[in-house]
Amino acid sequence: MPFTPDMLLVVAILVGSLALFITEKLPMDLVALLVLLALLVTGLVPEGKILSGFSNPATITVACMFILSAGLQRTGVVALMASRLTPLAGQSLWRLVLVVCLACGTLSAFINNTAAVAVMLPVILSLCRERGVSPTRVLMPLSFAAQFGGVCTLVGTSTNLLVHGIMRQNGLPGYGMFDFTVLGLVCFAIGTLYMMVASKMLLPDRAKVDDQASTYGLEDYLTEMRVTANSRLIDTTAGDCELTQLGDLRILEIIRDGQMIWAPKSTLIRADDVLLVRGDVNRLLAAAQHLGLAHWAERKIGTTGHDMGLVEVLLPTQSRLIGRTLSQLDFYWRYHAAVLGIRRHGAVLKARLASIPFEHGDTLLLQGHKQDLQQLARESDFILLQELSSLHFRKNKAYMALAILAGVVGLAALGITSILTTALCGCALLVLTRSLTLQEAYDALDLRVIMLLACLIPLGIAMQDSGTASALVQGGLTVIGDHPHWALLAVYLFTMVLTAAMSNNATAVLMAPLCFSLAQGMGVNPMPFLVAVTFAASTCFTTPVGYQTNAMVYGPGGY
Repeated sequence: MPFTPDMLLVVAILVGSLALFITEKLPMDLVALLVLLALLVTGLVPEGKILSGFSNPATITVACMFILSAGLQRTGVVALMASRLTPLAGQSLWRLVLVVCLACGTLSAFINNTAAVAVMLPVILSLCRERGVSPTRVLMPLSFAAQFGGVCTLVGTSTNLLVHGIMRQNGLPGYGMFDFTVLGLVCFAIGTLYMMVASKMLLPDRAKVDDQASTYGLEDYLTEMRVTANSRLIDTTAGDCELTQLGDLRILEIIRDGQMIWAPKSTLIRADDVLLVRGDVNRLLAAAQHLGLAHWAERKIGTTGHDMGLVEVLLPTQSRLIGRTLSQLDFYWRYHAAVLGIRRHGAVLKARLASIPFEHGDTLLLQGHKQDLQQLARESDFILLQELSSLHFRKNKAYMALAILAGVVGLAALGITSILTTALCGCALLVLTRSLTLQEAYDALDLRVIMLLACLIPLGIAMQDSGTASALVQGGLTVIGDHPHWALLAVYLFTMVLTAAMSNNATAVLMAPLCFSLAQGMGVNPMPFLVAVTFAASTCFTTPVGYQTNAMVYGPGGY
């Protein structure tokens, strides 16, 4: 089939979007928005259909599942279940991995995978600490178990719901609530057995669960301190001031009026100077208030004391901190905590923290009053990597949230009404029963995922309406032949490779139209191809960026 001008335009947009997704030059939601604009400007999708992604049942259902998952999190249901693992985990590594996989897989079959991992992370790290087990051996099974569980039900992952919505758009009935269950349980069982063996034989004993100061190398910490107007260091030299006389501390640089003075041994210190200090952070924090110094990034730093604490947090993909710096955020006044260190891809970032843009998967070491640190557990911008206090469990609301989720799943499974209808009703009930506040419901939405789905669904429409999907499939069939099993294998492998390099949801949106054209061209049922896309896009074990849960355990696990 010769390519028409419209087909060439669609291919150009498709290739351009793939390149931007894979290289990550721009945020994925911005790339999706650019795709939508390109489709509108070129006329490949008419104005009447260009916003169809925002009203698509898949987009709305995914948004509802974020809220339903938040209902279980905010009321303490998921945390309570995770906290009950201690007596079950035993002392052996194999038993610990088995319990972690079973618990996380079961949770992720009914709630958002990232939510399940977020709640279980501090519990698992605590179990590792108590048993002297390296988190490297346990956190990868945790991430993979979330993906095993996610393919057991329709609501397990957003990818399942997305492909379900695309099927209904194309005249198919879509998936039932438990259509995945048999195949998903096979994947779950084999994967769990494999991880029990691999955790001992293949995963290195790398990360240690030590105290945070040791993890971040704070005995050799580099930070920025501002000289206040009443500081004892004013008019003393940087090389022989009271700060350097404490020992293990050295002023490497003075920043004055935007100018940098390097190795300022004989330079007199002035008010409002910013000192770049290297040395033992505990000694530095203890001396800061006494010497009249403030943390530059937040303009204020807490002092050590019985009510002060350190906490390690992870930045999830939906965190509002991503792409912004400490200075832009006014971090201390917003969260009442000071950032002492940032770890990224296994490396500790210790220099010029105020100007480093945050990335998803970063882990931060925070210092603050214990009461303020406890409040971070309720912030959607952070995932705490340790348990701070007793469990926050709202008994009556927790039972209500459980009942609402059970009703959503049950009614959809029995075919009484659609998953979209039950999910919308469930969200409304959570707010009406005050199990979740309206603000908490808004905070639960991952707008990046929603924008991605809403903006890319029209690309699938353009691929089908222009004939591009059929042309690409015909080209592919000349290479792999017209045997359905070889075609099925090719679909699975290609989806797996794409998911390893870009968003799983974006991959599903691009591959689903090809599945319909492939099935039509071969005269077979498209369902096996769509299931292959669903499983391959929902279970990416090969790269840290292939799936959100992989990115979440990448830093804490020392991978």
